[in-house]
This record gives sequence, C-alpha cells and structure tokens, in this order.
Amino acid sequence: MSAFLTEGPANAKAFAALLDALRAGGVMALVGAGSSARVGYPLWGKLLDLMAGAISESSPLAKASVDALATEADALWRAEEYRRLLGDDAYASFIRNTFGPEEARSDEFHVDLLRLPLRHVLTTNYDAVLEQAHAVAFPGSRAIAVSWAEDDNVRELIQHVGDAAYKRRYVYLHGRFDDPQTIVLTERDYAARYERQKDTWPKLFSLLATQRLVSVGFSLSDLDILAVFRGVKALMGPGEPRHFAILPLEGDDTGVARQRLRGKYGVEPVFYRQTPKHEGLHEAVRALRRAAQPSSPPPPPAPPPPSPTSLRPADEPLPPTAGYDPRCYARREPLERQVLSALRDAGTPIILLGPSRFGKTAVLRYVLSSALDADRAAGKLSRFAHVDLSELGPDAQTSFDDFAYALAACIVERVQGEDAWLEEAWRRPGGAVRRLTWLLEKRALPAVTGRLVLAIESSSQLPSFWESVCGVLRAWAQNRDAPWDRLRLALAVSTEPTLFKSEVSQSPLFNAATLVRLDDLRLPEIAQIARVYQLDWSDADLGALAERIGGHPYLIRLAMYEAALRGWTMSELLADADAPGGGIFYDFLRSARDGLGPALTAVLCDVLAKPTTRLDPDTEDRLRGAGVVRWLAGQGTGNGVYRFRYALYQRYFRGECARRR
Repeated sequence: MSAFLTEGPANAKAFAALLDALRAGGVMALVGAGSSARVGYPLWGKLLDLMAGAISESSPLAKASVDALATEADALWRAEEYRRLLGDDAYASFIRNTFGPEEARSDEFHVDLLRLPLRHVLTTNYDAVLEQAHAVAFPGSRAIAVSWAEDDNVRELIQHVGDAAYKRRYVYLHGRFDDPQTIVLTERDYAARYERQKDTWPKLFSLLATQRLVSVGFSLSDLDILAVFRGVKALMGPGEPRHFAILPLEGDDTGVARQRLRGKYGVEPVFYRQTPKHEGLHEAVRALRRAAQPSSPPPPPAPPPPSPTSLRPADEPLPPTAGYDPRCYARREPLERQVLSALRDAGTPIILLGPSRFGKTAVLRYVLSSALDADRAAGKLSRFAHVDLSELGPDAQTSFDDFAYALAACIVERVQGEDAWLEEAWRRPGGAVRRLTWLLEKRALPAVTGRLVLAIESSSQLPSFWESVCGVLRAWAQNRDAPWDRLRLALAVSTEPTLFKSEVSQSPLFNAATLVRLDDLRLPEIAQIARVYQLDWSDADLGALAERIGGHPYLIRLAMYEAALRGWTMSELLADADAPGGGIFYDFLRSARDGLGPALTAVLCDVLAKPTTRLDPDTEDRLRGAGVVRWLAGQGTGNGVYRFRYALYQRYFRGECARRR
C-alpha cells in the first residue's frame, strides 16, 4: 500500500475490499468539498468568511451584525443570517462569482479519480470541476450533469442506475453555481431539501440501499446525508459495510473511529495520514487506479503496417462505455462505402439498423468524419449536426415543440451560427415545423457550401411523436431545390423489441430511406480491436472469443477492456464468461433480458426446450431485431431450427429459464 495510507491489517483489508468493489463495477462516488478545495474553492469555514466579507463590503452598517454572528456555533444558521443580510440578488451573484466559472480548473487528482471504474458520481459541491476533469479524462466525451432538483432526470437515474449502457451522470445533490435557486447552503435550504421535499430521503435511500458508494473529499460531517447512511444501516441490520470512505486520520488507527463508522453508518473507511495538504487523498486514489490496471502486456510481435486508418494503441485501456473513439474503431469498408454512397446525393436518407450497442453510432461518426474531410479537401465547407436523443432534456422527449426547439439549437451550434438565428426563427408566426424549416432554409443551409448532414442517434426510448418527426424529415429530404439540395439525413436506430415498433418501421421516412443493417464484426476486424488494447492473442484465441460472443462490437470491446485491465489470458476470460450470470457480461445480459420483457423471455425458454417450434412472424421479428436468435433453415427439408445468436446468450437464458421453473 501507499506510504501515505495508515498501516495496519484493518486498513489493508479495507483498501483491498474497495479495490474488489471497483473491479466488480457498479460503485458510485460521493465527492465533497475537499476535492475542490485543492484547486482554490472554499471549504465551509472559508465560505462563511467570504460571505461575511461580501456583506461588510456592500453594507458597512451591517458590520455589527456580522461581527456578532462570527461567534455563532450553528454554521447553518450563521449562513442563513448572512444570506438574509446579503439579499436575494447579492446572494445569487455571490454564489455565481464564488463557484463559477464553467471552465473550472481541475488537476491530476480529479482526472485520476474519474478514471476509476465508477458508475455515477454524486457531489455536494457547487462548482463545475468534475465536469471539466471528465473532459480531460475522456477526450471527446461530454459530462452529463444532473441537478437533484430535476425530478425527471433524477427519476430516470434511479430507474437506470444499474444499467451498464446508461452513461455516467454527475449528480449535483446540493445544486450547481449557475442556478442559485437550487443551492443547498443555509438553514432554509437544508430544511426545504431534506424536510419539506418529502421525496429526497426516499430517493437517496433507494440509491444507498441498492448501490455501493465511496466518498472522497467528503468529511462525513453533513448530518442530513449521514442520516440516510444511518437509516440504510439500521434497515439492513448486521453485516459487512456496503459503502466506503477515503478519510484522513491523525495518529494511529486504533479501531475506534473505524468501528463507529462501520457500526453506525455502514461505512468502511480507508484511512490516509493527515497532512496539511492532504497528499494522502490523491495517493490513495492513484493507488486504487494503478491497482485496478494490469501491467502493460507485450506488444504484438508483428504490428500492422502503417496506413491512414491504422489505430494507435491507447495509453491505457479505454472503457467501451466511453463513447465513440476513432482509436477503437474497426474498419468495415464495404459498409462504409454503402453509407458514403447514400450520402453523396440529396433526396434519400440513410438509416443504420442494428441491436443496441452494435456500433451504429461508431460507423456513422467515422463515415461522416471521412465525408467532411473529403469535402474540405475539395474546398467545400460542410457541417455535421448530430443529435443524440438520450442527451436531450425530458421536455424534448415528450413535446414535439420542445423537441423542435432543441433540434434547432443543436443545428445552430453545429453550423457555428449565431444565437440570434434561433431567436429570429422562434419569433416567426406559425408552429414549430414552420419555424424549424425556416431556420434551415434561410440560415443553416446557406451557411454551408458543401453538405449539412443531420444525423440523429436514437436513445433507449423513441419519443411518442416519432412518426411526426419522420414525416418532417422526409419532406426535407425530398426537397431537392436549393438550398435543400445541401441537406443529408442519417439516422442510427436500434431494432430492440421495445423500440422497433411497426409504426416506426413503417413511417414515411423509413419507406423512402436506404436501410443498412449492421452485422457482426469479422475476425480481421476483431483483430484490429485486439491490437488497440495491446492484446497479443493468437488467431485461435480470437476464434474462441468469437465462438462465445460472436462479433458483437460492444461485447468484443468489453471483453478486451476487462482482459487488458485485469491481465487475463483468454482461458481466464472465457472462464469468467461461463460464471453464473455471465461474469463481466452480467450487466449487459440483464439489460438485454429486461429489454425483452417477461413475455419474450418466456418465448426464449420455449425455444430452448424445442428449437424447431415456429414462432409467429411478429415475435420472430422482434427476437431477431434484438439480435438474440437466428432461424436456420433445413437444407431441402422446409424445416429448420432456432439458434441463439451467441453461445453467451444461450448459456445465460438457460440459467434464467431454469430459475423460472
């Protein structure tokens, strides 16, 4: 262990337990003010002093009241009185000035922290330090911030908290600096959030009771949050702690502080030595990060010859959940040519179809990047406006007008237009469709000399008004008059049974589009990804992996990421996949099962029992669309059997069906 960590078998055991939990996945972090203090943001005592100074500067006559409050032991009440003396406007300005700006400075500690395999990050801080550190830790990926005051987003988080496909959220428990009305700082704020807002405690309770959490830079002095820890511990009863805390300790670990945290709050502490600058905190995080990664495997003996599309190995394993990264993209040239050809001329949208996490977005972004590069070389200015439905706000998922406005804002941003365009369009008479169409025709399309490619990536749930969206998109695509001849449409749509409904697949847009269905990666393409992760696997190894999980792009990357991270051989990786529940593939398989629902899962159990039973066409289409089964026709017999697409699926659902009996 690090020299900054306290000695003793209890601390060593706690460190090892935290490391095991991180490796298993699903751990959330609770980040406190201590993490932001290292880059200049104030801790509680300093913050109160700054508030007092602001009052004295703006209202010299209030100095007597400020001096009297300086000795007040109740810090929350002291903050409440300071807020009253400042006034609402000055208080809001104080919060913004103290905890802004958006471009908050982060350091290596924050990057190391966020590169731990954390599911989600909760924070009581008001600043944007973690969001900026995310951009450094995962280049090209945008941090998704959620305020606890956003009921719909918090509800969505709780519903999907165990879903490996659900992107990491940065949850501001006590508000964010740019929205002072949501800040939880004073007595009235805590009373409103934890007493009058009746759903706060149950929501936090549900997270802490079902997930594992490690607190970092959080002194465990926030009594309202500690009450939730205590309630979970009381309800769960005796047993090993579910949660962890990395904390400073002055002196030796006598066991008293550890036993109190374990017994009262269900928190296992990992202690580092107390120093003025808390160097041990970063050292502990760095030690966890290093321990969670294997030593680099030897490079392949015969690296591929360099080419314009060759991929350089990443400095460290890149998680498959980190979003599209060109370093991890495996070339699929026939497919790419088909997409490029469809984008060459106006009038015909292109739709990429495939199961969830099957590489649709990666193909689309790679091809569009290549197309824009070609236009640039030809002296044409083209733009790529991509819209990820999962990143739109909840209103844009339920209201067509809000969706149109969000789409318009995205287009303006992508063509590097002016904010005035959006305001001008939405001041015009008529509905959202007329305003959006005017924005494209009069402002966005004239801003390019080549192509404006509008690419839409579907989320886990298509909006209820999707057919209306498709109708508008088709009308745009089929208008070949200038400047509409510059518009190209591309969509990536999942064929999951809950998504690929008849009203979607039979929409006017689909009927007029070029449909491209993605298939599994082939062995040469799988070998490309293995080189990215610096895995010296033989052709036999790659074949054994493909036999188990096929060429599913996400499963391939997940397997290689975990193998590089843990230093596994192929036999160790396959043994883990054969574990009950699917080992490292557990979250993905559970998500696939939940997506099918009980009725389709019951059908799969029938297929396992009798593979020759023919299913009705709708059920068969839904299972094929989900990428779960294939129909193998008997040669010349007119008969056939259903087969699971991957051996991994068959083994998992056999276990599920056995549990149902």
